Amino acid sequence: MSGQRIFCAKCDAPGLMDGDLLPAGWERHTSGMTKAALTVCGGCVEGSRGQTIRSGDAGATDDQLRLFIERIERLEEEEKGIKDDKRDVYLEAKSQGYDPKIMREVVKLRRMSPHDRAERDAILDVYRSAIGLT
Repeated sequence: MSGQRIFCAKCDAPGLMDGDLLPAGWERHTSGMTKAALTVCGGCVEGSRGQTIRSGDAGATDDQLRLFIERIERLEEEEKGIKDDKRDVYLEAKSQGYDPKIMREVVKLRRMSPHDRAERDAILDVYRSAIGLT
């Protein structure tokens, strides 16, 4: 079972939570100004022993904001890569004679629960018969 990805609020080191448990050595701190919970990796915890982690300081909040922005940018790059990979798969399938529009529809249908799919099909049948497309 995979855990939730987390990142250190100070150095942006990645970690993986096991349920509600932080990785070994990681700690949660509360920022001084915003009272937000900050998750800090073991290396930053060791480096800050005896010091207070205060996000209220301009430098700390600037660093934290920069780290959030950089994480979002990394995720957007990963998302772009995945979209490019999906496009390549559809192009490959098309070159083998499959219809990408129909494939997209099948993927959409497989994502739906059986109940939602049956409801959609029933409504579609009603609409088809109402306009004579049986």
